[in-house]
Amino acid sequence: MGYAVELVFDSDSEMQISELIRLPEANGIENGLIKFGTTPHITLTVSDLIDIDRVVEFVRTINIPKLKIQFCGIGTFAGSDNTIFLIPKVIKDLLNLQEMFHKHLSSYYKLWNNYYPERWIPHCTVAMGISDEVFNKTFMLLQSSMKPILAKVEKVRIIKFHPEEILYQREILY
Repeated sequence: MGYAVELVFDSDSEMQISELIRLPEANGIENGLIKFGTTPHITLTVSDLIDIDRVVEFVRTINIPKLKIQFCGIGTFAGSDNTIFLIPKVIKDLLNLQEMFHKHLSSYYKLWNNYYPERWIPHCTVAMGISDEVFNKTFMLLQSSMKPILAKVEKVRIIKFHPEEILYQREILY
């Protein structure tokens, strides 16, 4: 079990990203991401254990900038879970927001190593757990189907996973 703070997008962007998430399965390729039933998002930080009241208070009271995220490509992480993700154009406000979350929460909790600011790779996962035999096919399918997406961040939320449970959610006012 883990806990994450995530940024969630407007409904039009969510729909476009969800179409990409469903695309492998529509082509007979099992996408392990689908079983989690998650909403498209960018994860800011992850921890195995948190004090939910303390984190909710922080998320409730901080100023979150109005962010528009331009997804402009497809990428993958090295490793065995065969994750494929959308690559956002990195903007200073996004990096600063992630660093602010990390600084505050790391003073209370042990955060996952890949979410330290100097290691964090902003991304929106569209496929994971793809078998080695069809990984290249899946990557090419998603790459050829992906068009740039301009996503407006509309919510920040705290979740417990797996299965995913939204513990707190707040809209970001524009």
